[in-house]
Amino acid sequence: MSDQPRHFPDRPSLRYLKIEAKRRLSAGEFAALHEAQLAIAREHGLPSWTALKQRIEAENTASHALTHVRWVVSRFAAAGTPGWTPPDEEELRRHFDDRYLSLVPLDWVTHLFSTVAERLREGLTEVQAEPQYLRARLADLRIEAATEDEPPHRLSSLQMYPARDIGADNPEPPTSG
Repeated sequence: MSDQPRHFPDRPSLRYLKIEAKRRLSAGEFAALHEAQLAIAREHGLPSWTALKQRIEAENTASHALTHVRWVVSRFAAAGTPGWTPPDEEELRRHFDDRYLSLVPLDWVTHLFSTVAERLREGLTEVQAEPQYLRARLADLRIEAATEDEPPHRLSSLQMYPARDIGADNPEPPTSG
């Protein structure tokens, strides 16, 4: 473990730090994963792994699109499990603009995200977020999202498509919503 504090990156990635903790555990630097996580947090000047996660979340929430996509991920990840109830119209309207919901009916929004619930449980990676735009990866899916220009900055577009669809033969993702 280094005695020198590490600089917090401009675009911190919790996924990368989790991999680093596991790598350091595998290398025998620590006896338990929580010890590796604590060391990484302290190297970044934070008292705990929880504090590190909260700092990363705060750094990454500068994007309205990311905030709403995180809601979709967290809200629909449990779809199909006992006790899960789908969001009602009011809840969906807090996160999707009227234009989007006029193109994609409410019941279809619920159906669509419920069908990928298992993938949603894996969490977002490769996040590239701007205030009103997001590109990310979720399991084997690519996600692109955009929000309204004005508050409340609800989602005006949310596309999910297989990551393998992007390539030299097909450089553009399918369009929807």
